[in-house]
Amino acid sequence: MKRLAYIITNLAFIATLLSPVQAAFAVGTNLIANPSVEQNTNNKPTGWASDKWGTNTTAFAYKTTGHNSSHSLNVKTTAYTSGDAKWSFTPVAVSKSTSYTFNDWYQSTVASSVDVVVTTTNNKTKYLWKGDLVASSTWKQASYTFVTPATAAKMTVYHYIHGVGELTTDEFSLVNNAETAPVPTPTAPTIAISSPVANSTLSGTVPIAASATDAKGVSGVQFSVDGVNQGVEDTASPYTVNLDTTKLANGAHTIAAKARNLDNLFAQTSVGVNVQNQAPATPPSVQITAPSNGSTVSGAIMAAATATDAKSVTGVQFSLDGTTYGAVDTTAPYQANIDTTTLVNGSHTLVATATNASNLSTSHSVSFTVQNVLVPPAPQTVNLITNPSLETATNNAPNAWSADGWGTNTRTFSYEPTGYNSTHSVKATISAYTNGDAKWFASPTSVSGGKTYQYENWYKSSVDTEIDAMVTMQDGSVQYFYVTGALASPTNWQKVTAQFTPPANASTVTMFQVIYKLGYVQTDNYSLSEYTPLAFNRALVSLTFDDGWRSIYTNGLPLLNKYGFVSTQYLNSEPVMGGYPDYMTYQQIKDFSNQGSELAWHTRTHADLTQLSIAQMSTELSIPAAFLSGIGLPASIFKNFATPYGAYNPTVTNEILKTYGSHRSTDVGFNGRDSLNVSNIKVQNITSATTAADVQSWVNQAIANKSWLVIVYHEIGTTGDTTYSATTVNFDQQLAALKQSGVTVKTLQGALDELVPQL
Repeated sequence: MKRLAYIITNLAFIATLLSPVQAAFAVGTNLIANPSVEQNTNNKPTGWASDKWGTNTTAFAYKTTGHNSSHSLNVKTTAYTSGDAKWSFTPVAVSKSTSYTFNDWYQSTVASSVDVVVTTTNNKTKYLWKGDLVASSTWKQASYTFVTPATAAKMTVYHYIHGVGELTTDEFSLVNNAETAPVPTPTAPTIAISSPVANSTLSGTVPIAASATDAKGVSGVQFSVDGVNQGVEDTASPYTVNLDTTKLANGAHTIAAKARNLDNLFAQTSVGVNVQNQAPATPPSVQITAPSNGSTVSGAIMAAATATDAKSVTGVQFSLDGTTYGAVDTTAPYQANIDTTTLVNGSHTLVATATNASNLSTSHSVSFTVQNVLVPPAPQTVNLITNPSLETATNNAPNAWSADGWGTNTRTFSYEPTGYNSTHSVKATISAYTNGDAKWFASPTSVSGGKTYQYENWYKSSVDTEIDAMVTMQDGSVQYFYVTGALASPTNWQKVTAQFTPPANASTVTMFQVIYKLGYVQTDNYSLSEYTPLAFNRALVSLTFDDGWRSIYTNGLPLLNKYGFVSTQYLNSEPVMGGYPDYMTYQQIKDFSNQGSELAWHTRTHADLTQLSIAQMSTELSIPAAFLSGIGLPASIFKNFATPYGAYNPTVTNEILKTYGSHRSTDVGFNGRDSLNVSNIKVQNITSATTAADVQSWVNQAIANKSWLVIVYHEIGTTGDTTYSATTVNFDQQLAALKQSGVTVKTLQGALDELVPQL
């Protein structure tokens, strides 16, 4: 509202209506229905409406946190020229020329104002400005006492902002000061256990849940079993705790839930249950008999173990350096042949695991030293690109090469009489540009899906360019992949090198260095060959999740716990701070951290960083203090970063690495000892079409090459109805395949801690 207009309109009332901001709270009946905005219809506060006027960009939110309750009202203005924005309750009938007191609690990032809005008996509207309130990062009470006009019939109150900022309000009161009301006698809350049901039989880990209500508000619920508290008091609905019944004796037990309200009064209820867990089976015994601990070996050796069990041994699995080795041996003597020439010289560790019908046991580890005479592998010299140095030509055009582009631009192509270390090269130039690109490329090359290839070429360019791959699948469809970037080098020839792994069912690949802006790129000496990465000490897998979807918590976390896996959660702050229902809450994020998973950063708003200025990028890369306060953790735990949409360029990665230790992209590939780059960690992306067999093939390749496999998930749903979502069933099967492989799963930071020292 424009305050000057109010003062002119209501000049006759100013002297009698203004009163101190911190007036005492009256004791009459609260005229506002749903004053703590706890009741809602279709997730909107009952009896309340949002409104704005003027030229501004404003969003309204019904938040799931409040002052002393579980809800509040939020107004957020992100762009402002004029007007204001506010929530207001449905106008209530009031008496004429009568003293009233209005109260509410608020938090705000900017100054706010309060107006009393009176509807008169002749249906006119009067706006009575009551005062301005300073910004407050903590909850603060506003209170005003005033006298209604002689023609008053109904009224409401606007608590509003009129600028860029955010205002949250809660616990409203409007009372007639002529009334008095007895202070109600505090009453205890109500409490009911919703799970488990009375007299049910429990086993394993089960959730305990209760519902609690109170007129003023529930402070918390404490669960107990047989009088022993289970965890700490749960202070937020839904009230739950997980009970590990294997820690209880089989038989009858009493589960109780005790609710506490704001008056510190308690109510308790309980149910009787029966615990029935199977007694653990006795594990078999197993011992490695060869090689001997501390021995030095070379060539082919035999690993051997003995295993016994009260009933029968179903098999023995050997593990070498933490990775399963060979198949399970189901008959004695239990043995595995080891070709030590495939291992690096130095210390190695062997373990044997024996299983019976229902249990397993692992032997003490045996360490041995491999000492083989190393024979350097033959260099990989088979170049799959035809006419790679562009030396052979017909009609002044290189054989087996083509030039093309797309979009709105003026592009020219030339066959140059000079090259890097030869007599020819090719050049693509863009002299006018709106969109699209231009490039030279060789004839398609046959490749094997899932196999890694190394690509190289030499270039000079006036602008930054990039290397892309065009893959033709066996069904004839075409997919494009970003491989790596190449910085401008207008004077000196530079070599660009990258590894690329075509997807399964790939048929051919065409590689090209693309120019997509005004300038030129000149290229020569192309190479594409099969590539075997240098091995780490062992294979590792990291499970990463983008965006902080709530389904990752509700559907994903139970399955991660089922298989004993940790993860890395790349989070955006805006949906969490805004209380978006499809995203995790602060508490759910804390649950992931407490489970052992890593928290990492994914910008504030999921912005495309390549479209931002340095200043805008800096804001997106920083973590809001309110977000850190909400999860109760410091910014220093956020060590790693992933770009939204996988969009990056050299400027973006340079800014990222000023704050974070790594940048994870969505570029497809594996990370080997000679290819791991903390500025661009390669991944395999999960889609709704990804199967457990796909994941198994990735894991098998990582184990075979002793490389690092990073898997990217988004939503974990029940239907997999979006491109980058996985159904709960598929996720379960993928984790089962990962568990069965025996490969070690670590957080992204945990993997970096192990692998970077090996580079």
